[in-house]
Amino acid sequence: MSDAMEALQDALYMDVVPGGWTKWAWPSLRPLNSWLINMSTRLTQLEEWSQNPLDIPKVTWISGLVNPQSFLTAICQVAAQKNSWELDKLITFTDVSKRTSVEEVEGSSRDGAFVIGMQMQGARWDINAMSVETSKPKEMFCPMPIINVRAVAADKTDNTKNDVFMCPCYKTEFRGPTFVFCAQLKTKSPSARWVMAGVALIMDVV
Repeated sequence: MSDAMEALQDALYMDVVPGGWTKWAWPSLRPLNSWLINMSTRLTQLEEWSQNPLDIPKVTWISGLVNPQSFLTAICQVAAQKNSWELDKLITFTDVSKRTSVEEVEGSSRDGAFVIGMQMQGARWDINAMSVETSKPKEMFCPMPIINVRAVAADKTDNTKNDVFMCPCYKTEFRGPTFVFCAQLKTKSPSARWVMAGVALIMDVV
């Protein structure tokens, strides 16, 4: 048995994603069984999308995209082409809705894209107050409602306001190199409080 086959056998036995697979896959901290289920769900979304490739899904499970940054860039590209804006002067802007399931959405966003699949770590999103609040006891993660991501002109957006927290979003709990973008979230507390608490949005929670 070759070294590669032995390494594969050990990985399967230990319920770990083989190194040869992770080399070509998306960042993930999942064990093998959960990883395979997650991959199947990702493929289902892509297969459904491929049936109408020119239409953005009513709600996109952004956590299921291998490269969510490209999807966010595409939102800016579509807005730039539609409104004759300069692409390099656009940024993504997030509007958090009160809808928590795809069934509550009637149709696609008219000025961006509805996304779902992110969870907040270090704090929680209060759907009634529509702002970032302190986590409840023993609550590690808080699922985010459906978010409308749209493109806006950078010079017309003030992200330094006291009531806006620029929340970093990562693909996994490892954070670091899995950074995707920053979401603008409403807050009643100073944004520095959430920065010190290490609050972030995580796309793939194990």
